[in-house]
Amino acid sequence: MTVAAVLMFATSSSLMAQFKFGVKASGTLNNMFWSEDTATYMERHPVFGFNVGVMGEYFLGDNMSIGAELMFAQQGFRRTSEYNETSEYGKYHSENDLTFRTNHVNLPIVFRYYINGLAIEVGPQLSFCFGGKVKQIASYEYTYGGQTEIQSRDTTYYLADMEKEEQDQLKKEGLKDFKFWNRINVGGTVGLSYNMENGLFFGARYTYDFTNVFNSYEYKNEKPVKIDNYKSHYGVLSVIVGFKF
Repeated sequence: MTVAAVLMFATSSSLMAQFKFGVKASGTLNNMFWSEDTATYMERHPVFGFNVGVMGEYFLGDNMSIGAELMFAQQGFRRTSEYNETSEYGKYHSENDLTFRTNHVNLPIVFRYYINGLAIEVGPQLSFCFGGKVKQIASYEYTYGGQTEIQSRDTTYYLADMEKEEQDQLKKEGLKDFKFWNRINVGGTVGLSYNMENGLFFGARYTYDFTNVFNSYEYKNEKPVKIDNYKSHYGVLSVIVGFKF
């Protein structure tokens, strides 16, 4: 019984030595690869966000490991447009500034290969988007017959409300089961990290979503039809700091 107890303790200690747990946080630079940005008067801009969460890592050998992370992430992007038109009716000028913010729970599965303290990281990521909002700042200027009229607005829209209104309208017009945005996304991540002996680590990582974040539609024969080749994918660059126990 004593020998068995010693063996069990040694085995569990050895097994626990292969595990590491930790916490991490990162500042992120987020942008969207969006097929709607093909118009020359539209520009896309990155926005800053953050990630924070916990991680676990299991060592498969001296220089290889597999890990999982559970992260809260704030992502987003910004799109601006400026449009001018002159016709026999007068001049029209508009400026539009849209800032998208979405909230996610991300679960990356990361394979690491260590070269001393440096680790090469690569793996898939599953992301669940549970909400977000769009802030719009818009201005319009009309000039006709020597008179100029200026309008402006600053409005915040929530994705859940936008989706419900759009789905209800499209159901009435014959497009059923349309989803304004996809809550579950699949992507991939690749990066580097430097791990110190005291448990502190730093890193940088790039993550790309393979799944569309948003969907869109167009009208054909006065009926709405979902656009199959519509593209809206997040790209996120992260600068990371964390601690492993």
